[in-house]
Amino acid sequence: MLNVKQLSKVFNPNTINENRVFDKLSLDVSQGDFISIIGSNGAGKSTLLNMISGTIEADSGSILLDGNEVINKPEFARSKSIGRVFQNPSMGVAPNMTILENIALADNKGKTFGLGFGINKKRIDYYKEMVSELDLGLEDKLYNKVLLLSGGQRQALTLLMAVMSKPKLLLLDEHTAALDPKTSETIMNITRNIVKDSGITTLMVTHNLKHALENGNRLFMMHRGQILVDIKGEEKEKLDTNKLLGLFEKANGAEALSDRTLFG
Repeated sequence: MLNVKQLSKVFNPNTINENRVFDKLSLDVSQGDFISIIGSNGAGKSTLLNMISGTIEADSGSILLDGNEVINKPEFARSKSIGRVFQNPSMGVAPNMTILENIALADNKGKTFGLGFGINKKRIDYYKEMVSELDLGLEDKLYNKVLLLSGGQRQALTLLMAVMSKPKLLLLDEHTAALDPKTSETIMNITRNIVKDSGITTLMVTHNLKHALENGNRLFMMHRGQILVDIKGEEKEKLDTNKLLGLFEKANGAEALSDRTLFG
């Protein structure tokens, strides 16, 4: 589904602040993979998602999405095939619009439009049924503005909206990091259900080792723009926190010890 080949990116080239994030990074993601991505600060995790989505331009390399080259396509063009949820719960919604209006926008993503109402009244019952599955009471608040919702409710709504147009790839960038522990677990449960029901290929960046271990069929561990560890299937299922940190230390030596604090 996703093939990244020889991807390179340097910020502030030829200056004292030069930062080479990626130097010919390559990776392959299969259809239906749910990959958790962990790593040290500055490893390039979020930058990788930004480059896949087109938020940041690559210096060189190739990004094939379902066999189509997208490396030179702008972000809006890629968004037809990519759904994304950010760390900030407000980034995936329009806060001054109602829940119903937000859902209608997501439902119409990628479709042709003309002069007419943005909300199809025939779809309202479907929208209500869809949000009721989140089990957050949003079905009774369809006409409320999104700014009145809690962070967790916004993030759940964003998740739902991100997959409504049936994208080929879902990118989750620390999407539970800004939430309290209880709400974070709720959002992860919703994430699991949405990914399982839709079968969508998913990349999830997280600092939460529990979430990384419990979710998905595959795990990447990144450091300094490289994928140090790529574990999948039964091998991933047998992992625990200590084994995971041990792999990181083995792959990266003494420098990895400082990341025990990062990973909690």
